[in-house]
Amino acid sequence: MFSLPVAPLRVASIALAAQRGEIEQNAARVVARIERAARERIGLAVFPEACLTGGIGGGTSTSTSTRTMRRAQMKALAASVDGEHVQAVADAVERTGVAAGVGLIERAADGALYSSYVVCLPGGKRHVHRKLHADGQPHLASGDRFTVFDMRGGWRLAVLVGGDNYPVENARMAALLGAGLLVAPHASHETDAWMRRALPARALDNGLFVVYSEHREGAIVDPCGQVVAQRAGGDETISAELDPALLGTSPAHRWLDTRRPDLYARLAHESRAGMPSFEPRNAGARGAVAVSFAVVRRNG
Repeated sequence: MFSLPVAPLRVASIALAAQRGEIEQNAARVVARIERAARERIGLAVFPEACLTGGIGGGTSTSTSTRTMRRAQMKALAASVDGEHVQAVADAVERTGVAAGVGLIERAADGALYSSYVVCLPGGKRHVHRKLHADGQPHLASGDRFTVFDMRGGWRLAVLVGGDNYPVENARMAALLGAGLLVAPHASHETDAWMRRALPARALDNGLFVVYSEHREGAIVDPCGQVVAQRAGGDETISAELDPALLGTSPAHRWLDTRRPDLYARLAHESRAGMPSFEPRNAGARGAVAVSFAVVRRNG
């Protein structure tokens, strides 16, 4: 159920290139940026994927030795979402009143590894999103649920990490779950050009604000698909005040209300072998007339 927030929200996309394995140093840098965000009257600070631990992105080799080495490195880098470094971020959020989203390689209680994103809210609440699409990273498990929650001012947030933003269905689910703001952290710069084109489309199609944060790139997009702030490199913070009234003017909500879910059932099922990928339109021979013709060249 979608409802308009009752107050504006100032958000920031913060660039931060994590030093792999230097989690204590990375956490200290995050805390310093949160404190700076408080001086700039930011309500929500969005940091990149894996900004606490590093270790996401980089090489794409698929050799057995590289995969084994990468998995061992991931285990060495991983941390708990309840550990001291996430707690340091939560403490900074509590001191400053600035909500903050940070990423890490999570070591779960059962030993599984995830690329996870933790949003810490003033008052002590934390919301953890495990990346849904860990394709190309065989050492990481994939999450199994969407993360949508409410924060102050009546804002409902959704989190999609990195490749979660590529399938169009994920942003649509965020909108159907009532989100007005999509937090979209990323780690690698390899797909920045694609993200610059796709995120405005996701915002426009679903009537969402989008905040994108990567270690160099960043963008804030309004629900009409307009990029209101952008970072094309460097480490500066970009920010914008989100006006809830824009959510009400986005044409997407009219189209969301007129959806025909009965027509989309096949989206929820894998295609079966031999099943046509379209609805066939058969033409019968009833009333057909045989026609023949010839092309004749005349010498004039």
